[in-house]
Amino acid sequence: MATKILSADNWQEEIVNAGKPALVDFWATWCPHCKRLAPTVEKVADEYDGKLVVGKVDTDENPGLAQQYKVEYLPTFLLLAADGTVLDTIISPANKAAIDEFIAKNVQL
Repeated sequence: MATKILSADNWQEEIVNAGKPALVDFWATWCPHCKRLAPTVEKVADEYDGKLVVGKVDTDENPGLAQQYKVEYLPTFLLLAADGTVLDTIISPANKAAIDEFIAKNVQL
């Protein structure tokens, strides 16, 4: 499953009302590390399909969401509970193993 493209318009439906935990990647097109991690985020979305919503927020197109969640550095990943509350944040994870570990320490899937 591909990552979901998230915005202020679909956040409620795709994240808060999804009924499952979510991993959200806050990124920007000009961010080299964000671009490098993009294929990894797709692999995470495939691996956790059906268990975890995986989405991306372009901070240039959605500055309000970035501000709401206090995103200051890119890429920033938020892990949210099924009700949309933030469980944890990781900034610029090194690789997929770091993302997997981040997920595993915060949610039971």
